[in-house]
Amino acid sequence: MLPTSTKQFLLLAAMLLQLCAAAQQDKDKFNPIPVALPIISIAPDARAAGMGDMGVATTPDVHSQHYNAAKYAFAESRLGIGVSVTPWLANLVQDVNITYGSFFYRIGSTQSVGMSVRYFSLGKMEIMSNQGHFVDVVNPNEFSIDLSYARRFGRHLSAALTGRYIRSDLTGGLKNTESGGGDNFISPANAGSFDMAVYYQNTHEDNDYGWGVTITNLGTKVAYAKENTDRYFLPATIHLGGRYTFNVDADNSFLTGLELSKLLVPTPPVRDSGRIALGYNNEVGAMEGLFQSFYDAPYGWKEELSEIMVGVGAEYIYRKLFFARAGYFHDSKRKGNRRYITFGAGIKYNFIELNVSYLFPFTTTDPLSNTLRVSLLFDFNTLRLPSAY
Repeated sequence: MLPTSTKQFLLLAAMLLQLCAAAQQDKDKFNPIPVALPIISIAPDARAAGMGDMGVATTPDVHSQHYNAAKYAFAESRLGIGVSVTPWLANLVQDVNITYGSFFYRIGSTQSVGMSVRYFSLGKMEIMSNQGHFVDVVNPNEFSIDLSYARRFGRHLSAALTGRYIRSDLTGGLKNTESGGGDNFISPANAGSFDMAVYYQNTHEDNDYGWGVTITNLGTKVAYAKENTDRYFLPATIHLGGRYTFNVDADNSFLTGLELSKLLVPTPPVRDSGRIALGYNNEVGAMEGLFQSFYDAPYGWKEELSEIMVGVGAEYIYRKLFFARAGYFHDSKRKGNRRYITFGAGIKYNFIELNVSYLFPFTTTDPLSNTLRVSLLFDFNTLRLPSAY
């Protein structure tokens, strides 16, 4: 049974693009790294999305849970709540989007807890039989929920640990009765993962700076069919970033930053008649694949370095009331082939902040092309901690 509408085809094609990585004989050809549930890696909020998806070392905000939960230990507010909406394939469909909600609470002066929920709705899909008969209407979706704990160590350093549950239901669990019956159906995929994060911030003369390191989505491999032995890696990723904030005067500030990211997933080898000609076997366990991902590119270090994704961004801040942002994200043509510039703006009144961002792609394959993201944040009980903590 296959979905037949153009909308259904485009949605499935966009998702399967992340799961397929054909072995290539030409080292300049497309050789992406296959992962399942790529949606959990998408920047969910408008602030980071406006700065080239850079968020591991930026100043703390409500949505730090996705990027670096250790930043919560330095939040200026006691309590924060936020919700963001990201349209998916906005140029083609109207009812597919990612909704992200996050929450954090400061416990005393050194500890914080956080929580977030991500829901990816693929809208309604009509399922048809091979003979063209209507079978059912399903509402495929993916969601994740996670909890974090962050603690500050001294005046400048903090660390955090995040646990996550993920579920992906692409077909509503419909059984394929035309394939011989039995248990041959696509079942929901369930997975667990965790993040580790470190964050540091300090002052330099009248300015301040910070850096952060995170390893995200370390966890189990997933399978979509009960009888299918194929299992896919989660998008485990290491992020390293830094930022510097220039405080021009009491009213005006500029934040600039750089972030490097790399998937901790093995690269597909080059095969010849089924045998590995170049590279390493990528059908390994999650932990073995993590270490192997640093040296297994079939064409050596040049390809290995091409797996590093780069995000750069800047933010102008006026009296912590008005914000203007811009950024650039680069991914190699041989890997994800995502390259785009971003713009964003924000306004804050009292405890309410509204952010928007826009993504302009340099490629035609990005599902977030020309996407306008919106985030609404609420900061309560401002602590107004000193700048050097």
